Amino acid sequence: MITQYFYEGQLRSYLLQFCNIFTGLKVKTGKGECGEEEFITVPISVGSKDRVVAAIQAGNTQNKPFSVPMMVANISGISLPSSRKGVGVVDRRNYLPQGGVYPTDLKTAVRVMPIPYSMTVDLGVYVSNTYQLHQILEQLLMLFDPILQIQTSDSALDWTKIASVELTSVNNEENYPPGGDRRVINWT
Repeated sequence: MITQYFYEGQLRSYLLQFCNIFTGLKVKTGKGECGEEEFITVPISVGSKDRVVAAIQAGNTQNKPFSVPMMVANISGISLPSSRKGVGVVDRRNYLPQGGVYPTDLKTAVRVMPIPYSMTVDLGVYVSNTYQLHQILEQLLMLFDPILQIQTSDSALDWTKIASVELTSVNNEENYPPGGDRRVINWT
C-alpha cells in the first residue's frame, strides 16, 4: 500500500530536456524583398496527437489555420530493460566540503542506485512541403551519431546527470487527401 505522496517531475524534466535539443531549428524560406535569405524558426512543443492538443493549438476554433512547420514531442513508452536492473545497489562516495580540514571534515555520501528506466519519445515533425521536410531532416540527422548525450543536473554527486538520447528510427506518414484538404507531411 502506498502511504506517501512522491513527485519530483522527472518525466516532465526529461521531456523538456529532449525538446531543448531541437530548440532554434530553422528552415529557409527563400529571399526576401532585400535580396537576403529569410528563415523561419521551427517551434517545438510538448503534446500528443489527440484532439484536445489540436484544439488548443487551433485556439479552440476551426477558423484558425494550422501553422507549419512545427515539431511536437510526446512520451510514447517507458520500459525497464532487464540488462540494466540493479536492485539494492548502493554507492558510497567520500568528499571533503569546501573549506573543510582533512580528515576530520571528511563526509560520505550514501546513494541508492535509481531504477534505470528507458523512455521512448516520439518527435513529430509537421511540414507543408518536402523542401521544408528535407531541411529539417538534414539538421536533425546531423545531431545524432546515433547517440546524443544531455546533462540534466550540475550536481557533482548526481550520478544520473548524464543521459543518452538515441535515434532509433525515422518514419513517414504523409496524407494525400482527395478534395480540398491541406496537405500535411508528418515524420516521426
